[in-house]
Amino acid sequence: MLCLRIHRIPRRVIAFGITLCLAVGFFCIAKAEGADNANRIKPWGNNPRYWSYNGKPVLLLGGSDEDNLFNNPDLMAKNFETLASIGGNYIRGTLSCRDEGNVWPYEKTDKGYDLNRFNPEFWTRLETCFREAQDRGIIVQIEVWATFDYYRDIWLRNPFNPSQNVNYTTESTKLVPEWNFHPAAKRNAFFFSIPEKNNDTVLLDYQRAFVQKVLDTALPYPNILYCLDNETKAPQEWGLYWGRFIRETAAQRGAEVHITEMWDDWDIRADRHKQTYTHPDVYSFTDVSQNNWQVGQNHYDRLIWYRNMLVDQPGGIRPMNNVKVYMRQGGNKPNSAEINIDRWWQNIFAGCASTRFHRPTGGIGLAEEAQTTIRAARRFTDSFDIFATEPHPDLLTEREDNEAYCLANPGKTYALYFPKGGEVRLKTVPRDKEHRIRWFNPVSAEFISDTTIKGESESILLKSPDHNQIWLALIDTKD
Repeated sequence: MLCLRIHRIPRRVIAFGITLCLAVGFFCIAKAEGADNANRIKPWGNNPRYWSYNGKPVLLLGGSDEDNLFNNPDLMAKNFETLASIGGNYIRGTLSCRDEGNVWPYEKTDKGYDLNRFNPEFWTRLETCFREAQDRGIIVQIEVWATFDYYRDIWLRNPFNPSQNVNYTTESTKLVPEWNFHPAAKRNAFFFSIPEKNNDTVLLDYQRAFVQKVLDTALPYPNILYCLDNETKAPQEWGLYWGRFIRETAAQRGAEVHITEMWDDWDIRADRHKQTYTHPDVYSFTDVSQNNWQVGQNHYDRLIWYRNMLVDQPGGIRPMNNVKVYMRQGGNKPNSAEINIDRWWQNIFAGCASTRFHRPTGGIGLAEEAQTTIRAARRFTDSFDIFATEPHPDLLTEREDNEAYCLANPGKTYALYFPKGGEVRLKTVPRDKEHRIRWFNPVSAEFISDTTIKGESESILLKSPDHNQIWLALIDTKD
């Protein structure tokens, strides 16, 4: 009797029931993914130049031995253990498959990859990375399109190459089997598929499916930041298209996300970088990693220029991230761990929201020097309220180029960084207060001295213990 009654239910009622179930299911998924928005990584309300996570302000400090750790599970486990033990909380997550032992996102048949069939191993690795990072309080800044995987020798084995898959050909898309160009020299048609350019609908459908799968994997996790490309010269419309696609998908699921783009230009004053900060509806933070090709005082000055410029832009101030800090110098100059470390520290003292050592050989990754630096930076910045400070080069006098840098909450706290020691005057207010001065050794990650002086003029003289290494100073003005 029950079966007979079910069969007599009108089809339109059944269809409505199915639709209602699907809608309720979708609502539940959206509610689940958006339920932890308060704890997601987001600009901190009290000072949106920095991030907050789990409702608290956080400075992102990192380094790793690969840019796609998820695709090397053994190395990922080692790096995560090390990073967590030294106070690190930030990695780069390029969705790249170019290295030995990596897997591609798609299943391979005897005739080539099938872009309609995802490879479970790739997506399991990616989700494991997000989960393991979350368990350790680590933020993952992913790059959706691993730019260099679509050029030169890597393109020859990329599943999106028409010669490598069973889904389309050179006749049905704008792609070609060989593209022996550097991304900065000549851009692959892969990055012109969008409607505003080639309108390559065959390719675009598969690209959308890939990004959708990325979001299926990433959106449930609160510790993910989204960067669209790596060192890109893709057209502006490409980034805007994918930024809006990600935003709309996340909004439908009730999840708050933050997106940026990484342009190729080493000079962050270049016009191309304007595309990020003039579109706050798409990009809610900036990545200034390419400034890390600059050296010394010039490196810092451009960060300060960029920081000040953001005040008057649409969307106003926002976090400035450095997901990779290089030890390379450009040209024929040798790599330098010392310069890598100096750039890394300068990012902190320029008020950036994050700084991470680039993987070898472009950076020092998680080498011993990097571990020592991350541990020291965490201990030092935890000893004062860095989120209440601003860069204050104006408070330093009798200073040479690249001699010292200052973060300050004037009248309360002053933090100084000396790349090789030094002697400068610090303007303090008010002049008749006592100042507690502590010198911090980043090698031992300890304060080595603690003195109090009475202010007798508008400045105090600060002289580092020696001129042979990095020194940090913390000055607290007593009420």
